[in-house]
Amino acid sequence: MSVVSTIEASCRDCYKCVRHCPVKAIRVSNGHAEVIGDRCLEDGHCVAICPQQAKRVESDAGLVMEFIKSGAKTAAGIAPSFAADLGLEDPGQLVTALKKIGFAFVEETAEGAEWVAKEHLRLVKEATGPVITSCCPVIVNLLEIYYPHLLPYLAPVVSPMTAHGRMMKKRHGKETKVVFIGPCIAKKGERRREENKGIIDAVLTFAELNQVLSAEGIDPALLEPGMFDREEAKSAHAFAVPGGLARSAPLSTDLLAEDVITVDGLEECLSFLEKFAEVKKDFRLIELLACRGGCVMGPGMKTGLSAYARRNKVLDYANNRRRGRELTGEEEKTVPAMAEGAVPVDLYREYTARAVEDPEGGEQPSEEEIRRILARTGKLKPADELNCGACGYNSCRDKAIAVAKGMAEIDMCIPYMRAKAESRADLICRAAPNAILVVSSDLKVLELNPAAEKMLYCRNEEVKGKDLKSILDPKAFAEVLRTKKMVTGEAFYPAYGLAVWQAIFYVETEDVLIGILIDITNEKQQRERLDMVTRETLEKAREVIDKQMRVAQEIAGLLGETTAETKVLLTKLIKLIVNEEGEEK
Repeated sequence: MSVVSTIEASCRDCYKCVRHCPVKAIRVSNGHAEVIGDRCLEDGHCVAICPQQAKRVESDAGLVMEFIKSGAKTAAGIAPSFAADLGLEDPGQLVTALKKIGFAFVEETAEGAEWVAKEHLRLVKEATGPVITSCCPVIVNLLEIYYPHLLPYLAPVVSPMTAHGRMMKKRHGKETKVVFIGPCIAKKGERRREENKGIIDAVLTFAELNQVLSAEGIDPALLEPGMFDREEAKSAHAFAVPGGLARSAPLSTDLLAEDVITVDGLEECLSFLEKFAEVKKDFRLIELLACRGGCVMGPGMKTGLSAYARRNKVLDYANNRRRGRELTGEEEKTVPAMAEGAVPVDLYREYTARAVEDPEGGEQPSEEEIRRILARTGKLKPADELNCGACGYNSCRDKAIAVAKGMAEIDMCIPYMRAKAESRADLICRAAPNAILVVSSDLKVLELNPAAEKMLYCRNEEVKGKDLKSILDPKAFAEVLRTKKMVTGEAFYPAYGLAVWQAIFYVETEDVLIGILIDITNEKQQRERLDMVTRETLEKAREVIDKQMRVAQEIAGLLGETTAETKVLLTKLIKLIVNEEGEEK
């Protein structure tokens, strides 16, 4: 598992990390970049260049604070590059800040670097072939994974961090928690190696240290400078700049001029190692540094200074330390040959070849499969292969091979996806049954689709660049341009006898207006006819109702007269019957 991982929610499919990873230890799956742990060099460059800050680095900040708050005796080893990062008037202010956090001991890793440099010098004098420096953990990872056949040339010497960690454990007790603070992300992976367990207990980058200081409310710039607990280092304060190891050893001027080479920058190191067989006879010491500009350009630095400014700060600090020793009468001596047993701790280490048969994974695809994958992105012949590198691979063929091995996706081809999107957008616009107009901010016609040509009786090439008013009343478009708000609703254009439902809106990113017009002329005519029929029907209904009312009134009148007559007749009949009955009685 790599110390670097991807925050999927933040990854925006830009493939920048793929482009900048020289060993392509990144797999793109479901649109997200995934770091492949057993192939990652842990150089951290992908962290530094990610525009979305989608790469997460394993942090030991919480672990360090647990050590301190638990009361454990905790020691800090500060990398030689610290003078370039902090922007302090006096580097001793950092010592005070670390003591204020709770560190019991604060020492310079330059002490370990000095012994490592001496050991390299001894190896150079004894070796029959070239010696590759082993101080940079990224270079160690590079050789173990990708150049295992060159491991015999890699100095079997621990890094300055590990050397100093062993010294601090020996000096302060095995129970002491040792924390390395530096510019390197790969040191986190180095700490986790089996052979380093129990030596370095935590690793903080300078950026993480700054976060810890902020969380604790400590500003080193406001503190009085303190003193490192040991002042043993004499010549390794410039170890962090290219050539620092050779300077720290020190190597003779003649040897430096003829037999020593420093290569900084991972791409440059890869190029050198590819030609190693041709050049190895020319050198006795080969200093390889993954970061261009040396450790002062490590991805764990928080400063924004240039490489030149950082280098000068480290050299100024180294020179000031040298002048300080001169003022106190301490002599600057050439490092003598080391006597047997003079080394304070064991500096020896071994390496493990971790090579994968195919660093990109999977079997080598056949030529037929490669051509089939290329064809899926419209690359039917060599001339179609742009080799633009936007996907992160050096060529379209390399990317097709990565797709076959599951390391990349077809859709990573940006020119292809753009052409595909444009063709789809063009297809949609051309096939749309409704008129689509694209108008510039000065109300000139930029584009019409076929439906608009048909609706407005014009051709796109004839009206392109002309004022909108030459084909259409621009009033609604001008309103949208003024308010930047969408206008929707019905409109009527008398020149064409055209009724439309229109939506007009402004696209700020392109500074254009887009109008979508739907012809509703027939619908409107049908609606008008329906309205007329409705009005006529209502009028007829009113006439029928009026007539019915009159008939009802006439019928009621007749019924009233008839009822009255019936009542008179019946009354007379009753009286007659009553009288007759009375006479009988």
